[in-house]
Amino acid sequence: VKGELDLFFLGDVMYALGMNTTKKVCVGLGQTDEEGKKFAKFDDIVEKVNAAKVAPDSSGTYADYVELLKLYDKNNNGTMMLAELENILANLGDEIPKEDVQKLFAELCDPEDEDGFFPYMPFVDRLTGKA
Repeated sequence: VKGELDLFFLGDVMYALGMNTTKKVCVGLGQTDEEGKKFAKFDDIVEKVNAAKVAPDSSGTYADYVELLKLYDKNNNGTMMLAELENILANLGDEIPKEDVQKLFAELCDPEDEDGFFPYMPFVDRLTGKA
């Protein structure tokens, strides 16, 4: 429909605006699972974007990051393999170029031990600005 946005792309609009809005919030605001089902005018999209900005739990929280990394804590000691984190970053959302991942690790991660493990809590703290 001319002059309207297909709500299938609502999450893409949020992302293009630099927002990391969860799919749950986007669906709650009318995002559809198929193209061509539902459309909205520009003013309605602006309203939806503003609603997403103030929605509680609209993006991942500190606790979400900790819970995710705990899944990879094989020894239950607050460490995980750096290679696993690299794999997560490479396969979730946008692929991050390998050299950018290495820069991120150099800045945010403590060194790996001889078995390839590193403590993930200091990483999460630095990543989220808590450190």
